[in-house]
Amino acid sequence: MNDIVIADQMLKYSISYSKRRKTIKIRLVPPNLIEITAPNRMAKPEIEHLLTSKAKWINEQFSKLRTLANEPVNQCVTEGAPILYQGVPYILVWKSGQSNQEVKLCQDQIIICLPDCEQDKMNTVANQMLKIWLIDHAEKMFHEKTVFWANEIGVCPRRITIRDQKTRWGSCSSLGNINYNWRIIMAPPQVSDYLVVHELCHFIEPNHSTKFWDLVAKYMPDYKRHRDWLTKNGRILSRI
Repeated sequence: MNDIVIADQMLKYSISYSKRRKTIKIRLVPPNLIEITAPNRMAKPEIEHLLTSKAKWINEQFSKLRTLANEPVNQCVTEGAPILYQGVPYILVWKSGQSNQEVKLCQDQIIICLPDCEQDKMNTVANQMLKIWLIDHAEKMFHEKTVFWANEIGVCPRRITIRDQKTRWGSCSSLGNINYNWRIIMAPPQVSDYLVVHELCHFIEPNHSTKFWDLVAKYMPDYKRHRDWLTKNGRILSRI
């Protein structure tokens, strides 16, 4: 473990080396650790110089992480905790000893009707039920949105798959298959639409060129706002 002063703040950093890397990878770990993955034989002074040159960015990212840590939404799946659904925070409520095990929305609450179980197992069961419920709703939502936007754009996806990924929100293949991250069900509906439009436009422009973004803008003129929301709040969605 090494120490370095960045923006008048003492931070710690660790270094691991990889034969495959050609550039440095920087990962920030709250509250003050920087994890570096560097190409083989890269000297420590060169790494420290790079960190110093990125002082403003590192300081901004740590500030965002501290703000995120203070955001209660999606921190945990426990009774009374706030969870995002379609961009709106709902309070989790447990109802144990129910004959019908289900998850349902009621005003500003997500109610999880649980079977009889010991207190220490209740959170685990509730977590599983909530995740299944969110995935089911994500599958239905993405199917409907993909059919709608595919007709608008004039493309024909072959298969839609819902995946469990932490950071990748969507992808498409040359075979016409689309993958969506179920966690987007927690984002506002417009963000979900943006993701669908994004992936479907790749059927026409399989890159991120100017032509691609012009095509996205044709069907969603305010796509930048929704893309920025996902960039800013993606870590919150990945908590669950």
